[in-house]
Amino acid sequence: MNTASSSNGSGENSGATLKIPRRVQISEVVESRYENGERPLSWDDRVDGIDIVKTIDGEELKLLSSGGQSTPKSGWVILLNAGDSAGGYGWTLYGIPKAKQK
Repeated sequence: MNTASSSNGSGENSGATLKIPRRVQISEVVESRYENGERPLSWDDRVDGIDIVKTIDGEELKLLSSGGQSTPKSGWVILLNAGDSAGGYGWTLYGIPKAKQK
């Protein structure tokens, strides 16, 4: 099992250690690699990059997102599978909450 340092939300290393792999739930997107937060429709316009999110536990995480991944949305559960707070965490989608029925 890998371990990685955690950010305290201000970009500074808190000294805490995250166990990887680790599941987290997104509460909000702080910064998207795309201007409008949405992945472009054209594959030519999609890029690898950094997305910054907050978890429901209040952690601010830097995510290494591939061009094939959308910027995570509020409520998504993702699996951190590699990386650290300095360079960012690799991730994969783990789950999306069910839509509320009317």
